[in-house]
Amino acid sequence: MAQNLQPPTHPAFPSLPPSSSRQSLPVPTTSSEVLPLIAFTSTAVSNVRLTLVPLLQKVADGAPFDGTKLNEKEKKALGEEILAAEQDDVYVLSDAEITRMTAGFVYVLSARLIHWKKNPQVYNDELLDFSSRLCYVGEPGQFHSCPARVTSFAFEFLRLAQHLNKVEAALSALQSLASCSTPPNTFSGVLSAYLEACLITKNLEAGKNVMDQMFLDVQSSTYLDVLTYYHHAGLISAALNDHGKAKGYFMTAVSLPTQTASAVQLACAKRAILCELLDSGKRITFPKYTSNAVNRVVERNAGVYIDLARNYEAQNWTAVKETATKGIFETDCNRGLIDQVLKSVTKRRIFLLRETYSRLTAADLAERVNLEGPAGVQTVIEVLNEMIRADEISASMSDVQDARLTIVTFSDDVQDYGTPATLNKLAEVNHLAAVLEAELAEASRRLGISKDFLRKQANVIETGGKGGKPGGGGRVDDFDQMMAAEESVGERRGLRGVGSDYNDRGF
Repeated sequence: MAQNLQPPTHPAFPSLPPSSSRQSLPVPTTSSEVLPLIAFTSTAVSNVRLTLVPLLQKVADGAPFDGTKLNEKEKKALGEEILAAEQDDVYVLSDAEITRMTAGFVYVLSARLIHWKKNPQVYNDELLDFSSRLCYVGEPGQFHSCPARVTSFAFEFLRLAQHLNKVEAALSALQSLASCSTPPNTFSGVLSAYLEACLITKNLEAGKNVMDQMFLDVQSSTYLDVLTYYHHAGLISAALNDHGKAKGYFMTAVSLPTQTASAVQLACAKRAILCELLDSGKRITFPKYTSNAVNRVVERNAGVYIDLARNYEAQNWTAVKETATKGIFETDCNRGLIDQVLKSVTKRRIFLLRETYSRLTAADLAERVNLEGPAGVQTVIEVLNEMIRADEISASMSDVQDARLTIVTFSDDVQDYGTPATLNKLAEVNHLAAVLEAELAEASRRLGISKDFLRKQANVIETGGKGGKPGGGGRVDDFDQMMAAEESVGERRGLRGVGSDYNDRGF
């Protein structure tokens, strides 16, 4: 008799008892209750957002162990153990079931990625493959309902891929997750995890997919997520030799508001100094609104970098070469940038000579930039060719057999504003300006209907610009007024501060 050879299917999850309302569902206290709750509540995005996610977050926060003598860290660890639902084999579920229960599996898988880290029997390829499936088929609306947990999942997924040496395979999954879990113009920590994967795999071009964005909102990200994003974006830009853009990313990280300087901000400040030298040949000037705490840390810990920049700007090339030999650059993993700074000395000298001479032989040019012999002439020609290809300088070289007699002719830089590249850039800038104008108009509208802002403005008028009660003390800070009013319009999670012990690198 023929046997039924159909593959085994996952048994149906037991149903929860019917409840009179969504709010009456209890917080799971055992791992066996987690998947039935997910299956029961994953019927609509509104159910997921209003019922499932708050319940699972309470478990993650250790709510089942409130009233015990355990500390907060121990409660959360036990909560993650419950969420891992270790007894349930979910790997056989179909893509359709994963899509329907996206938010629930974000919690379950991130818990497994955290809780199973020290157990190689389960911290394995099977977990990586199922996590990848969630990245590809997850439902965007459910991802949006638990943004902080999605960020945690993204970083833990990346750590597993690193552990298994399969970051290349995980990169496309993280790109898919970043695409479907992050609304347009919204910052999410998933972007930081994706850029880190791009750096690990040295797939720098892929990183450009999430760079150059205009963020108008922040989606439950930590302060460190934001720092990490701009640090990694700066590294990718520097590796692609776009030092001006790299400097911009690093400076954004340095100037983020904070009362305590971060190690990431110090690292960004050092790299911003080097990128400014490569971009303009001048010392960097950090924005005036940079935190005093950050400025003090930079002055105290980046003295060698500041000295290098000062000597470079003063064209004290001997001191530049001497400073570049110091071991701090190796310790800070900035040797690559320092080597580029040393190579750029020849470029800077050529720029200076262009202001005096319109035509020189290659031999004369090499002599004036302190490069001797045939090797020096060849170096000058190679550097000039590189500068011409990169549109850094307008110059031409004659084609002669003897390289020393090559005639280098400098010409005035002429910007052609009719090229396709220039026109495309102009169109992008116009579009950005239009979007910003619309955003500012909407912000102004929200501010105009804010009761808190209007109340404060009435108080300012009544007190003649002085704060507090009528006739009271110091002046009202306009910035504080606007920030308070903005916070009153909608509830948003702010950026959290960082530790003061410099152990918050995150990469």
